[in-house]
Amino acid sequence: MTGAAFGTLGAAVILSACSPQQKDTAAHGGTSEATPAKGTDAPIDSLTLALPSSISTLDVSREAGILNYTVAALVQESLLSISPTGRLEPGLAEKWDQLDARTYVYTLRRGAVFSDGAPVTTDDVLASIEAARDTTSGLAYAWANVASVRATGEREVTITLSSPDAAFSWTPTPGTLLISSKAFLAKHKGKVGTSQTLLLGSGPYKVTSFAADDGVQLERNDAWWGRKPALRSLKLSFIPDAGTRLVAMKSGSIDGALDLPADEAGSWTSAAEVTYTSDRSVVSLAFDTSRAPFDDPHVRKAFAYAADRPGMVAGILHGKADVATSLVSPEMWGDLLPAADTESAYAALTPYPFGLDAAKAELAESAHKDGFTVELTYPNSGPQLGTAALALAGSLKSLGITLKVKEVTLEQWIADLVPGRKPLQFLWYFPVTGDPAELTNPYLQSSATATNLAHYRNTAVDRALAAATTATGTAERGRFLLDAVKAAAADLPYLPLWWAQTATALSKDVVLEQPGPFALVGPWAARIRRTA
Repeated sequence: MTGAAFGTLGAAVILSACSPQQKDTAAHGGTSEATPAKGTDAPIDSLTLALPSSISTLDVSREAGILNYTVAALVQESLLSISPTGRLEPGLAEKWDQLDARTYVYTLRRGAVFSDGAPVTTDDVLASIEAARDTTSGLAYAWANVASVRATGEREVTITLSSPDAAFSWTPTPGTLLISSKAFLAKHKGKVGTSQTLLLGSGPYKVTSFAADDGVQLERNDAWWGRKPALRSLKLSFIPDAGTRLVAMKSGSIDGALDLPADEAGSWTSAAEVTYTSDRSVVSLAFDTSRAPFDDPHVRKAFAYAADRPGMVAGILHGKADVATSLVSPEMWGDLLPAADTESAYAALTPYPFGLDAAKAELAESAHKDGFTVELTYPNSGPQLGTAALALAGSLKSLGITLKVKEVTLEQWIADLVPGRKPLQFLWYFPVTGDPAELTNPYLQSSATATNLAHYRNTAVDRALAAATTATGTAERGRFLLDAVKAAAADLPYLPLWWAQTATALSKDVVLEQPGPFALVGPWAARIRRTA
């Protein structure tokens, strides 16, 4: 359930053009579409919400799953923020400018303070960026092209790049930068995010307790500069078992759940208001193309034909997803390209319709025509991935391929999600920005050795991605990125299965305003209101 932004995004001068098109709808009660409800400012004393897995740390630089961000983004802020619909907006910086191809200037907002009462200063921003750039940080890759970070005024920070990069402007957002105080980072170096140290930030909430096997307790930060949250106290309980979650909801032990699998959410409609929102996430198989058996394109194609993706969407996800043909969902292209151009390009991608005869024919052309055995693990927070893997295993069995399906903890799955660890992996990615480069750059670029799970290498793809990095116009940049997607699709380093929707279930007494695709990568709990 990867949520960290392994890629970074477009230039400040083209921000409005990088924003995704407004195509999201929310379905309430699991049966109909409706405009998301508005609430009142009546106070809410406390809520308890379930998360589908535990997390081992609150520090996203150590563990970058979407659930880690769901917690951390309530407490810590970045220079810029991402709106629920994916637009770049002010954060701790009230304004920002791009002076030239390599220079970005951020002006800090007046009056922002940390939850301990200390004001947010340029020194804190510089220290937080340095922590992100540290070699021990999982976010360091995003800052590799930064030449310098300086305080150039009392409330001004200037970042200079080593070389122009049209994918930088979204780097100082929550996906790759969460700001804490210089003093806190120095005092607790190496221990941030533990149950003893917790987090310190300037967001609408502060963590008061954290237990990796239980949950997180948060209290409202009344010093926050934004609109005062109605919710005073929030408990996020880790409840991995689906049945236990539902029983807890029906008994009144919890008030809702986040990140519900689509195959589970339908059973919640009698006890809660269920909202489905397209979240831009993708579930895909990642083939290690550098070693057998997946260095053979015929084997990869055999898997593609053996995967009944329409059946998975209909049967496992109950239609709350779309069959994927690329890592990048169509909505991610926003205004980079005309919708017609994107649609025609996607329509031309090889569909690999389900067919065991075609799968057998491809395997027969490979160097592994007698079959083989391979393992595929999935996180316990994603039972739908396990069900899909078992379905695929059933199809592959008729080809002589044994797919061993194994459930592991979310923490273990994230730890294993590195190139070279396994020949076959699930890639389950939740974008935290609104640009296709977040997926193309880390997973298709040969130089992205820390994230390119497929060990994929294609000169034409590398050339297109490099051209997109220095492109000055939105349409030009979009065309280069789309060229990379099309060229990579022909090689099949990844087999996209589906683009999903997120299900949120809440007590009918409360509503989450603006439940967009990026709602949980920001101060989402501050938008929980009493139902009108």
